[in-house]
Amino acid sequence: MTEGGGEDVIQIAVCDDEKGQRSVLREILTLHLQLKAEAHEFYEFASGEELCTACRKNSFDLIFLDIEMNGMSGMETARKLRGLGVQTVLIFVTAYPDFVFQGYEVHAFHYILKPYKEKKIREVADAALREIADREAEYYLIPTGSGSYRQNLREVLYFYSDRRKITAVTKSDKKTFYGKLDELQKELPAYFQRIHQRYLVNMNQVMETKDNSALVGTEILPVSRAHRQEFLIAFAKRMLK
Repeated sequence: MTEGGGEDVIQIAVCDDEKGQRSVLREILTLHLQLKAEAHEFYEFASGEELCTACRKNSFDLIFLDIEMNGMSGMETARKLRGLGVQTVLIFVTAYPDFVFQGYEVHAFHYILKPYKEKKIREVADAALREIADREAEYYLIPTGSGSYRQNLREVLYFYSDRRKITAVTKSDKKTFYGKLDELQKELPAYFQRIHQRYLVNMNQVMETKDNSALVGTEILPVSRAHRQEFLIAFAKRMLK
C-alpha cells in the first residue's frame, strides 16, 4: 500500500488482454471498494510482459491475472513474477476451471471464473483484503529521497550494513538507506537473524550452512564466530518446521 492523506491506498493491478474484461472487473471492484470505504488505485495491463515490467518498478498489493492471454500466458507471467521475488497476493481469472489447479505452483491466493459473477468477486476481494491486512506487519518502510518505499520483508534476502548505510537486498534489486543494523533488527520479524556484524539475513532464504558461511539465495555470506551458534540454532529450528 501507499499512504496518502493519512490513509492507506491499496494498489491493484488488473492484467487481461481484453480491454472489455478489464473494464468489467474494474467496475465491479471499484463499486465494492467504495462501499467499504477502501482507498484504492487501479493499474491496467494488456499483457504479461507489461505487468512484469511494471512490477520491477512498482509494488502492488493485489494482482488479478488472466490465465489465457496472447503472448505470455498468465501462468508464465506468474512464474516470472515469483522468480523476480514478487510475493503480491495473486488472483487468477479464467474461463476454464481446469486451469485453476495449476495455481498452486505459483502460490495463487484464489481464482475467479468468467463470465464474472459479482457475488464471487466481492467474496474473493474481501478475502484478499484480509490477507493483505495480515501481511502488513511484514513490510518495512524504507526512506527515500522523495518519501518512502514499502518493502515486502518476505522478498528481502538480507540487509547489509556499511558504516551509516544499510542496503536491503532482494532477488531483483537493492535499496540503500541510512540506519543502524542493531536498531533495524529490533523492528523486524523474528525470522531475521544476525550472522555477522554487517549482515542480517532472512532465515527463510537460507539454503545451506557451512563452517564460516551461509548460502542465502544464490549468494555466499560470511558467518562470524560471535553469531555462529545462535545462527545454527535458528537454522535448525527452521528446518524442523
